[in-house]
Amino acid sequence: MNLQKLMRKARKNEGFTLIELMIVVAIIGILAAIAIPAFINYIKRSKTSEASANLKSLFTGATGYWSQERGQAALVARGAAAIAVTRCIAADAVTGNAPSQNKTAIDWTADASAPTFEVLDSQISDPIYYQYSVDGTGTVTAACGDDTAASGQIYDLSAAGDLDGDGVLSNFELLVGVDNSGNLYRNAAIFRQNELE
Repeated sequence: MNLQKLMRKARKNEGFTLIELMIVVAIIGILAAIAIPAFINYIKRSKTSEASANLKSLFTGATGYWSQERGQAALVARGAAAIAVTRCIAADAVTGNAPSQNKTAIDWTADASAPTFEVLDSQISDPIYYQYSVDGTGTVTAACGDDTAASGQIYDLSAAGDLDGDGVLSNFELLVGVDNSGNLYRNAAIFRQNELE
C-alpha cells in the first residue's frame, strides 16, 4: 500500500507548471532578440572583408603595373635605341556586375572592364557581392612614361555594395598616390561609409 501511495505522489509531481513554461519561453525570446541581430551583423561584417581584400589586391596590381618595364611591340633595329617605359597608369573601369545581396560572377570575356582589371592582375574569379571601380584621378590615365609621374593622387579604387538589398549602398575607398620619388603608395586605411548599411 505504501508503494501505491508513493507512485501516485510521484505522478502528481511530474511535469512543469504553466508559469515555469512561460518563464522558459520568455528567456528564450530575450536571448533570440539579442542573438539574432548580432548574428546578422556578424554575417554582414564577414561579407565586407571581400571588399577590403579585393581593394588591397587592386593596389598590389597597380603597383606592379606602375613599376613593370614595358617595351615596343615591333622589332627594334640592331644598334637603335630601344624604348622601354615604366610608370603606367591603368584606364578607368567599373565591373559590369551590380551591387547585390547575392553573389554574382563576372564574365570577364564579356565585361568592358576586363582590360583594366587584367593589367592590374585583379580579374576576380569567385562570385562577389561588390561592384569595383578603378578611377584614375590624375590628368593622364591609360598612359605610361615619366610624364605621368607627377606627385599626388592618381587612383581612387572603390567598392560599392548593397548587402541587405535595400538600395542603400556601402562604399569602400582606397586612395593611391605617387610620392616625390615616383613610387606608388596608398592610404594607411580603407575609407568605409555605411559599412553595414
